Amino acid sequence: MNANASATVHPAAAASRFWVLGDQLSIRGNLEGTTLNVVDVVVPPGGGTPPHSHPSPEIFRILDGTIRIWSVVDGRPTEMDAGAGDVVTIAAHAPHGYRNVSGAPVSLMAVVDEQTMGFFRAAATDEAPEGPPTADVIGQIMKLSADHGITILTAP
Repeated sequence: MNANASATVHPAAAASRFWVLGDQLSIRGNLEGTTLNVVDVVVPPGGGTPPHSHPSPEIFRILDGTIRIWSVVDGRPTEMDAGAGDVVTIAAHAPHGYRNVSGAPVSLMAVVDEQTMGFFRAAATDEAPEGPPTADVIGQIMKLSADHGITILTAP
């Protein structure tokens, strides 16, 4: 990045790409002077996260497809669908998760902080997994989650 530039273009081709479990993540940029990062996420059919919570708030903007969001509303587990153009905001410490229940990949843009990026980097693999996670991989993700302040919750 040029320190003398008033604006910076982050070309899509230059994005750092990796996988966390089955989701493909591309780091698109960060907002200078903050801990905010923009990450593109492609969630394969059947992919997603377990219900969890963490100290960091998040924002998702659905770019293509429909994703099912799990959250707690008025103390009760709730599922809602978010489609292309929708924005999902997740408060710090809020129980949430998402799952692609469609037959096509879902693309979303996430705005996350450095704590979440630290988890992504620690859990990253250079290649897409060839199937569901093994018990060893799940164990590694559970440990990394705890190390990064993420609490995995009981499935709904």
